[in-house]
Amino acid sequence: MSYPRSAFAEQNTERLWQLINEHPLATLVVPNSETPFVHMSLSLNNERTHLLGHANPANPLTQLDKAQLQVLFRGPDAYLSPSQVAGIMLPTWDYATVHISGQLREITHPDDKYAAMQCQLKQFESPANPWDMSMLSENQIAKLFSQLFFFSIEIASITGTFKLSQNKSNDTRQAIAHLLEVQGNPLSRYYQQKTA
Repeated sequence: MSYPRSAFAEQNTERLWQLINEHPLATLVVPNSETPFVHMSLSLNNERTHLLGHANPANPLTQLDKAQLQVLFRGPDAYLSPSQVAGIMLPTWDYATVHISGQLREITHPDDKYAAMQCQLKQFESPANPWDMSMLSENQIAKLFSQLFFFSIEIASITGTFKLSQNKSNDTRQAIAHLLEVQGNPLSRYYQQKTA
């Protein structure tokens, strides 16, 4: 038996990219370290070939140039009870996650650091009132960049596990999708896409 179950595998890479963009706080597994994992926001480059990030020099990632890493993006999730949904025999938990394997490389050139930072600002800043690096002088930017470890992770593989009760009947899945929508749970949108 395969795990996670093949019924829960998400094959649509557009949906995987969407989850990463909407839930950019990642867990990175740090091999051979006293700190087994770190959490940080990562963004996709425009070509969707690399994840981009930056870290404090004390972060264990600074010691992992060219290392292979595992990265987990956790999307929305929901606890489901038999008392809420007919058709569920036992309590269960539905969720959406993306897993990436790739090689970490330090970004050292100032222009590449600037481009990586701009990519993250474009994704994370509010369009209504965005902060931009043009608000800093060249000296301030140089000092800021000297105090951070910039890196990219080249995406070697990407997989998704969207456990959305695919092993339940369509009526049960529609009832779950409705319940999640009423609760305001963002997982409902993933469910609606799968039940449609």
